[in-house]
Amino acid sequence: MTLLFHLILLFVACVVVSILGAILLFFVHNQKMQNAIFVVLGGWAFVISYVNAISIPMVYVGQQMLAWIFGFLAAVALLIRYAGKTHKRYLVSNVLVTISLVSSALGMFLFMQ
Repeated sequence: MTLLFHLILLFVACVVVSILGAILLFFVHNQKMQNAIFVVLGGWAFVISYVNAISIPMVYVGQQMLAWIFGFLAAVALLIRYAGKTHKRYLVSNVLVTISLVSSALGMFLFMQ
């Protein structure tokens, strides 16, 4: 099998896991389960951003920085989730992790050639 096929398979797997995780994050009502899904998705978003950032050539520093920013958005969501004091922190952190997942996967798609 060719390398391109493996890259496309990796991309599809990343997108499917991200979509299923984001759906579960918003529709699971058990708080402990939601926290576990949130931590896993936060780590997953950072891993996707890492793969995206290291796969971009060194000449494209702006695109690499953008990929890292999307990864650190997941870290900010973790900080908001566990350091916030209001009840709205759960929704805000869920939205930030979802944005990080979507933007990282989209960035991987745009630079995959």
